[in-house]
Amino acid sequence: MVQLARTGRSALVMGGVGVAYFALALAAISFTRLSDNVALLWLANATLLAALCTRPSREHLRLLLVAAVGSCAATMVISPFAPLAPIFVVANLSEAFLGWKLLGYLGQARGVFLRLRSIPAFVLAAGFIAPAASGVIASLTLWLARGVEPSFTWTNWMIGHGLGILIGTPVALLALGGRNYWEGLTRRFDVASFVLVMASVVAVVSVTFSQSRLPLLFLPILPAIIATAMFRFAGAALSVFAIAVIGAIYTMAGHGPVELVEGSQAVHLQFFQFYIGIIFLIALPFATLMAENRRLADAVAASEARYRMIADNASDAMLTLDPWGTIRFASPAVRELTGLEPLALIGRNALSLIAEEDRERVRTVHLAALAAPDSTHRVEYRGFVAGGATRWFETTARAVAKENGRIASIVSVVRDLSLQKAREADLERQATTDPMTGVLNRRAFQQRLDEIPPRDFGHVGTLAVLDLDHFKRVNDRLGHAAGDAALLSFADVMRANLRGEDVIARLGGEEFAILFPTLSASAALAACERLRHALETTDIATGAGSFRVTVSIGLAPMHANVPADELMRRADAALYRAKAAGRNRTVLADK
Repeated sequence: MVQLARTGRSALVMGGVGVAYFALALAAISFTRLSDNVALLWLANATLLAALCTRPSREHLRLLLVAAVGSCAATMVISPFAPLAPIFVVANLSEAFLGWKLLGYLGQARGVFLRLRSIPAFVLAAGFIAPAASGVIASLTLWLARGVEPSFTWTNWMIGHGLGILIGTPVALLALGGRNYWEGLTRRFDVASFVLVMASVVAVVSVTFSQSRLPLLFLPILPAIIATAMFRFAGAALSVFAIAVIGAIYTMAGHGPVELVEGSQAVHLQFFQFYIGIIFLIALPFATLMAENRRLADAVAASEARYRMIADNASDAMLTLDPWGTIRFASPAVRELTGLEPLALIGRNALSLIAEEDRERVRTVHLAALAAPDSTHRVEYRGFVAGGATRWFETTARAVAKENGRIASIVSVVRDLSLQKAREADLERQATTDPMTGVLNRRAFQQRLDEIPPRDFGHVGTLAVLDLDHFKRVNDRLGHAAGDAALLSFADVMRANLRGEDVIARLGGEEFAILFPTLSASAALAACERLRHALETTDIATGAGSFRVTVSIGLAPMHANVPADELMRRADAALYRAKAAGRNRTVLADK
């Protein structure tokens, strides 16, 4: 069934093109010929060109054949050049075919008049080059056969055929090009309005050209512009066609405002051709530009609707910023993420929502997005939430550029990183702290120590290594639970008696270390003594009662060019001396 429908439509198009070509050729020869020369307004090729541009390639040969039959028949019926009909058929068909090929070469054969850039290509290829080339065949033929001046024939052919292509092709596209060319005519009311407006165009044009007293050639422009504004391509195409056909009939009959121009009938017709060309260049580009803008507006509206739908339902917040960082749109998810009202953010600079310490980094990413609109940029930062607290967020930003390359806006997607940062901090804590005591583990402490270059070791800074005395005896006599309690108590005593900047670590078993980054050896010695005395007076409770432990401490001051491993070796040596001297004491390493 589908194949039959396609075959039937193809046959209908073939027949329509053949009949239209014959009728238009017959009308042109009958009404637009001057004396013994070619027609001055040849619309027939417009039908063939429109068919070549809209129909599949497999039909092109048949289209050329039916057009050839129509051209030959019209010439044989009424033209005084009937014996030359085959040559004129070649000229006419080569003109339409060349115009189509040139449009294809320029990439405008499909969708001609639907894009503004297609109009200059159409005027150049089909309205000028193709008629100029085919006019050579016609002018040479008449010169050889009738002795007619070839330049005169070529000029009339090129102008008449070029103008006919420009005027007739848009109308033919309305019949052959499908719904794209009937934009704005989708409802019954639209059709009724279209008929009324076009009737007004015909009436104004008829009144204008039916009199010869007043120069009213400007008058048809107004209804033509109204028709174009309301119905775009269809209004423009039919308005130009109506002005051309009605005006040509009256002008050829010696009526109309063109008669006010001084000169012969040939001058009048040339002026009328110029007038029609101007009307074409006013109406058709205007219609195409309006159609392009409407399609662009529809696409923008659809994109905006999708964006709004995504923004209104996404869990991540979406912001639109201008190039200076001012918030122009905030999605409802902002309320869920920050507790701030989206409307209250409009007009605020986005940096005002960023914690001071992260603003420069966010500003750098913003500038990078402006500089590279084709790429996506991410940044993590602390941002303010309702109540003034801060929370970690991640923004993914991309700039939107205009056609001229200038940045129109930056679209940002904001995601809450609080849980992720909390997990990262927990993993970091687990990786760097001793699970029993909560102080740094050996690996993290060694890393902290290694981060201080030996050249920065001066007279300020001391390392202490600590070891609980007779810890194995505690485990053997009181049990491992008591040993664990002793470790916990010692960690608490250290935290209570040391400064926040002092670094505490458990190196393993009952061995601990302290880094005093800003204390001299004597000050660190005094601090360790206070710590030692505090521990020996601390009661450690167990299920069977309480007990006390003591600690031995070795100290090693930092010196320039002494690496961390050497510093640790010196502190260990001092600790060994403290144990050898009877334990529960602090010993400073030899310099």
